[in-house]
Amino acid sequence: AAKGAGKVAPGYGGGQPSGRKYGKGGGAMRTDSEGRPYDLTRVVVNFANVGSTYGEKVLKRRKGDCRLFDYEGVRRGVKHLTEIKGLKVIGVVFENFRAVSQNGEECWDVPEDIQKMCESIERTPRLSGQQHKSADDEMTIKCAYRRNCKFLDNDNYHDW
Repeated sequence: AAKGAGKVAPGYGGGQPSGRKYGKGGGAMRTDSEGRPYDLTRVVVNFANVGSTYGEKVLKRRKGDCRLFDYEGVRRGVKHLTEIKGLKVIGVVFENFRAVSQNGEECWDVPEDIQKMCESIERTPRLSGQQHKSADDEMTIKCAYRRNCKFLDNDNYHDW
């Protein structure tokens, strides 16, 4: 089977038009296998993974660096999604997530400008143990499932 075969993201096939529900323009709305219409106006974003990827790929930080994560990557991504794509963003981040600001100060909450761009911020409890190491990934998936919308994450989800 092809890599990624059988995985369907909301809005990308898998659901059949019901013919009973209509979206803007009068066309049939796409639904998932449970008959729920996709919400293509929202996206759930895993802040920890997006900010870490930005730190690694754009800022050229190394994985062992305690400052791998950078909120600037989250800021740019959320700004693009809201202002350019016109989407409502739901952010997912660990409770008491410690980051370092660009001026080197510790910050324990999502910066206010990012919070204002988001519809909501979902805080994931920090749980210990091997089975809970991807609690943020699980919360991202659950939030997107609950809303039947897309999610944005750079994790390969090989554990799922």
